Amino acid sequence: MRLRLVLLALTAALLGSVLPVAVAGGDDVACVDLVPEQLGFADRVVIDPDRAGGEPVAVVGHDGSLNVSAHAGTTHLYKNPDALGGVDDFAVGYTNQVLNWRSVDGGRTWDYIGLAGLNAGPHSATSTGFSDPDYAIDQAGNIYNTEIDLANVSVFASLDDGQSYALANPEATSGDRPWLAALEDGEVFLYVNTARQLWRSTDHGVTWLPIGVNVPINAKPYPDPVNPDDGLIGPVGRSAIAITADDGESWTVHAGPTLRSGTQFFDTGLAVDAVGNAYRATAGQDTDGGYVDFNYFDRDAEAWGEVSQIPLPFDGRAMWSWVTAGDDGRVNVSWMMSPADDPRSFHLVSATTLNATGTTVTCPDGSTAFVPPQWSVAVATPDPIHVGAVCLSGTTCNLNTGEGGDRRLGDFFTTEVDPEGRVFLVSADTTLESAFGGPKPVGNPIFVLQDEGPLLYATPREVRDTRCLTPTAGTPLCQR
Repeated sequence: MRLRLVLLALTAALLGSVLPVAVAGGDDVACVDLVPEQLGFADRVVIDPDRAGGEPVAVVGHDGSLNVSAHAGTTHLYKNPDALGGVDDFAVGYTNQVLNWRSVDGGRTWDYIGLAGLNAGPHSATSTGFSDPDYAIDQAGNIYNTEIDLANVSVFASLDDGQSYALANPEATSGDRPWLAALEDGEVFLYVNTARQLWRSTDHGVTWLPIGVNVPINAKPYPDPVNPDDGLIGPVGRSAIAITADDGESWTVHAGPTLRSGTQFFDTGLAVDAVGNAYRATAGQDTDGGYVDFNYFDRDAEAWGEVSQIPLPFDGRAMWSWVTAGDDGRVNVSWMMSPADDPRSFHLVSATTLNATGTTVTCPDGSTAFVPPQWSVAVATPDPIHVGAVCLSGTTCNLNTGEGGDRRLGDFFTTEVDPEGRVFLVSADTTLESAFGGPKPVGNPIFVLQDEGPLLYATPREVRDTRCLTPTAGTPLCQR
């Protein structure tokens, strides 16, 4: 009854001004209430009103800077003639490279990062590729990013906390949808979906050696906190993980209960917490309505839990889940939803739990009970980030010049955690109008920061001073 009343209240709120509401997940537990405090988000910040921002990714520098990178828009163009008036957002400053921004004030303001830290132009002298960015950061704080030009995969690196990207390999390999992970100082791994390739560099991504093809994982891997120098954890399909303890040379697969397929791309939906527990989630819709499936792999027990569902804030379609983890058992799952009574309006929704692997508690009567993950859920963007159709056909969307070809959001959005432990979401937003009052041919990047509720870090992470280097001729860069 309690959950029903909360959901009814939140549904009613969505019709006016949406308010975040804490809701429980899993079976009722009479002797304890582990539902986290209310989760809430500040108003969205437009990172750049004049550049494209589809499929953005984020990384937090060791100096506390927030870094965001996004698709330049080439295959995300909305070719409806009504959008032609906003073409400047795509054409102005286009350099056939992904777009990068940096914030040193917690996301309130953002600077575009061009060559040698300039606020225009390309980010690197040699790399090319307009799409598919993905960040990684090594133990020393060096930041890596990637981009593709339909086939060639470039990797570029920053040794000064994202102020500039002086190192770049214009073609580390070929293929579609690259992902990165980094371990020791200068050590970065490149996974590419095409042929499931895995490559390794130990010189900040300048040169690469192949580890193999047809590796078990099939999307982005993450460093293994249990084995920080040589270990990676990656997703296998929708429901399993694979762990390597020897820099990708061999893998152990841990199969789990099946999550429903949902509307997911590249089998993303994996996170690893600070003690090595792994988490999977998918978001979708079936005949019973929308759902977000969730499960966890307990590293100590080397066993999966039972699949559970994260409560939804309203009836509707769910899609594009992304998982982020912090300290032991602190996990956030975010996804996009459209309400059943307004299916053309899309919102970002976020949920946090502090007991992601479940908790065994002792009740007042001396009995014990297992409490499954309990969630606090919020609609992070009460005003929609997109109104209209969302094309899910990949690059073939570009063949449709009507609303059915609208791919400005790309295929996903992502989340990260700032040094305070607050979750933030980065996404494309298509609601900004062109100077002529119509739609734009690309979405613009936005940032949405948690401003209340449970944190993913029990204590804030320490940050150091920004590194001041001279990666190219000229004045040392230190903009913090």
